Amino acid sequence: MKTYALYHLKGGVGKTTSAINLAYLAAKEGHKTLLWDVDPQGASTYLLEQKAKVKGGLSKALSNGEDWKNAVKKTDYKNLYLLPSDLRNRHLDVSLREMEASKKRFKQFLAHLKQNFDYIFIDCPPNLGLSAENVFHAANFVLLPTIPSKLSEHSLDQVALFFNEKNYDKRKLIPFFTLVDKRRKVHRETMDHFKKKKRKIMRAFIPYSATIEKMSIERAPVHSFSARSKAASSYRNLWQELKWFRKLK
Repeated sequence: MKTYALYHLKGGVGKTTSAINLAYLAAKEGHKTLLWDVDPQGASTYLLEQKAKVKGGLSKALSNGEDWKNAVKKTDYKNLYLLPSDLRNRHLDVSLREMEASKKRFKQFLAHLKQNFDYIFIDCPPNLGLSAENVFHAANFVLLPTIPSKLSEHSLDQVALFFNEKNYDKRKLIPFFTLVDKRRKVHRETMDHFKKKKRKIMRAFIPYSATIEKMSIERAPVHSFSARSKAASSYRNLWQELKWFRKLK
């Protein structure tokens, strides 16, 4: 089982749309795939037309990992399952502090899922609290959707600094560009800057696209309603590139 966390310090960077489309592509290949919506805003849950509620709340599921089957829901897409968001997730950091091994609860929970799913994608809330630390412990890779700008580069540096301070494995951090508009000078210059400085970044990038914005209307992955679009092609390229990364021990 490989686990990819979609994470960023700020919202509006394409985290949720990337989580949904990558999970969809994994499922379409025949892999049993789970999308775990940890963000209390529940955007992934909404776009997959599910109810944002977990019986007993996520805290209960984390306390008793064997109850995961009661929380996971089928979606309209073959092989794609959802662990929905819940508004109570906004208190998740507080709940985690009250648990033993509070920084490893996600990892313990995922261990119960290991024999049941090939891929797990986690749509994370935009914070650096205890839930984020759980994600950093549990995920094989932390994918960082990044708008090409100085501010986004600064956010990447903040996450890298946090990993250094906590002695986490920085090899897990996999940034990729999103909402790219090559007509904008700052986007072109930022992407060139990354290339010249040889900063770690995926080759594939996700363009700014009305097709992706249409996901909120269709409430579906891009590939299910616009498979030949540039946006769909970009996510396919990103997924193919991601599969080359071997799981870190």
